[in-house]
Amino acid sequence: MSIPPEALQKVLQEIEMRVMQSQLELTNVRQQISQKQRDIRLTDLTMKELKDIPPSVGVWEGVGKMFLNVPIATHIARLDKEKSESEDQLGALNKKLNYLETTYKNAKRNIDDILGHAQQ
Repeated sequence: MSIPPEALQKVLQEIEMRVMQSQLELTNVRQQISQKQRDIRLTDLTMKELKDIPPSVGVWEGVGKMFLNVPIATHIARLDKEKSESEDQLGALNKKLNYLETTYKNAKRNIDDILGHAQQ
């Protein structure tokens, strides 16, 4: 069975668009993963430094254009919550990365199959 060249060309263009879109999304997701990893490392370092300070000392926390003096334990609890949220987001981004990589590989394989079929 032979596929008409016009239909083959249309399918090939659609798959190429999918490949290009997947590449862009992969780049974006990898950048987001890198940013989340940096955020988590920064939060870890901040928490480590804050744990070395005596609990009786307060820290200044920025709120809009002003600063509030809050206990270290409160600030550490907020940082811990932010870290767990970042880790959850990182997990979701890794799942999305896996999906996009699979989509990209499948689209590339489809292009190879079509080009191989067209040559036969």
